[in-house]
Parts: sequence; C-alpha cells; structure tokens
Amino acid sequence: MQKRLVIDTSVYITYAMFNKIYRLFNAIDKYDLAVFVNEFLLNEIENNLYESLRFKDADHLMILAAIKEITSNITSTPLYKNSPDPKDNFLFDLAIQTNSEVIVTSEKALLGFEESPVIIHDIKWFKETFPVPL
Repeated sequence: MQKRLVIDTSVYITYAMFNKIYRLFNAIDKYDLAVFVNEFLLNEIENNLYESLRFKDADHLMILAAIKEITSNITSTPLYKNSPDPKDNFLFDLAIQTNSEVIVTSEKALLGFEESPVIIHDIKWFKETFPVPL
C-alpha cells in the first residue's frame, strides 16, 4: 500500500539549500510515496525557496515546478485550529483530509507536539526510512 505523507516547507528548503532536492524527489519516486500539498503549502514553499536561494545558482521556480510535478495538489478545507504554531494549521488540515500517515518536518514546535492527530517525524527519520543512493 502506498505511504501517504505531507512534507513541510522546512524539509524542501533543507534539501534545496544543500543542492540535494533530487534526493528527496528520488525517494518519493523510488518508494512510490503519495506526497500531498495544498495552495497554502505551495505558497509557503515558493516564498521560502526564493528567500533561501536568492544568492545561489539554484532556480527556485524550477524547483517549485518539480515539487508540483511530483506531488498531488489537494484543495483542503481550513478546519484544524490546535497546531502549536497557528500558521501551521494548514499542514494538519492537509494531512487529516488526505489520510496521510506522517508529516515530515524540521520545525521543533511541530516535532514536540504531543497532541498531534498525525504522526510527526523529522528529516533523519525520512532519510533512514526511505534511503536513496548518493
């Protein structure tokens, strides 16, 4: 059965900052992961990619286009209101409404969220669970 995930902006940015976004895409492809995004997540990714990469050679629009190609863009309804950071409520809406099993993030507030309705893991877990060749 296909594993269903929501990958937070912090993870995309980390991979992009180190010019390793292809490793994230390779893992999604190799393990046939169903990764979901919505308009809020895509906007956050776009804004953060631009800020993070503006002094690098990487093209944030090409990376964003690749993210859109390898993920499923879902329209979610804003319902969840209990995130430790209210601006992240949309992640839980997306995960719950797509029946995602895991949210992958590097945000400490989310990683320490004990009342989360969805399992939350960090990048290390992702790399160990879905290894790809260098």
